[in-house]
Amino acid sequence: MKIRRAIKEAQKSGRGIARVSQFPRPTLFIPTNTTEKIVVVTNYKLTPRWEPSAEDLVANDWIVYG
Repeated sequence: MKIRRAIKEAQKSGRGIARVSQFPRPTLFIPTNTTEKIVVVTNYKLTPRWEPSAEDLVANDWIVYG
């Protein structure tokens, strides 16, 4: 699904989003309405304020995850 729809569904359930193309070890993105914006969760750290690429914005392989 597109990123907009994935974010809306994730916020309803309190979950994050990920791209299927990144499996089997996807990066988890947690959308927030805070100054942290979208938080990136990897195996090693949390990173605030993710800046998506043009490819990320037009991709249709986003899923609700986590």
